[in-house]
Amino acid sequence: MRLVSRVLSALIGLSLVVGLSARQSRAGAASSPAEKIRLMAFVGSATKPPSLEAKAAFEKKHPNITVDMTFGGSGTLLNQMTLERIGDIYMPGSDDYMDKAEKQKAVIPETRTIIVYLIPSICVRHGNPKNIRSLADMARPGVTVGLARTGAVCLGDVADEILRKAGLEEQVKKNCVTYAASCEQTQQLVQFGEVDAVIGWDSFKFWAPDKIDIVPISPKHLRVRNVPAAVAAYSKQPKAAAQFIAFLTSKQGKKIFSKHGYSVKPPKV
Repeated sequence: MRLVSRVLSALIGLSLVVGLSARQSRAGAASSPAEKIRLMAFVGSATKPPSLEAKAAFEKKHPNITVDMTFGGSGTLLNQMTLERIGDIYMPGSDDYMDKAEKQKAVIPETRTIIVYLIPSICVRHGNPKNIRSLADMARPGVTVGLARTGAVCLGDVADEILRKAGLEEQVKKNCVTYAASCEQTQQLVQFGEVDAVIGWDSFKFWAPDKIDIVPISPKHLRVRNVPAAVAAYSKQPKAAAQFIAFLTSKQGKKIFSKHGYSVKPPKV
């Protein structure tokens, strides 16, 4: 009888330990932090300043999600995505490159969303020392010009389109001393005084307000462009990617882009 009693006591003690351990395990699982998610976003550098601020605001609001951003020329980024079949978000500097991404099946078309609108403009040094008032002035002798690289940077394709419409492509390109590999590098050409003028975006004025002035381009030579974002076809975290895109167009996201001089509504030209 004593042996039976000892066995029963041991079994009861063991069941209590197992039960306590199971309860602690369930409690630990309930209180464990949410799964960490890392998103890879390929972003045209046309929106670099507000995109970085929006990333920080989103991550503060969603501490379990990190958005790793790669900036560069929209064409270069698209090539990297498609060749390596990587990425969660594609956000080129202009809508025509999103069109290319859709044709290449690199993005999910139904997730395409317009973030901001951009107006092509002539960007000149602060004070406009060469008195550049039109595209024709960019073709004058003695004026140095910088352009974005066609095929690699959306702004390069935009500049070519504008100059062709104005019938000035050959004349202006004679004054072009360098071709930039991104929108960021394009505005830096004027900001650092390397050239007299570039064809850029109206928002570049806000990148360096004491270094860059904007000269409008005749509406008959241009069209308003937009910066779209979409979930990449290669994404392993499409829900989180869509969540970030939704944040960019939320009230908080729009406020960030507006603060940096970007238009969140279609502008009139």
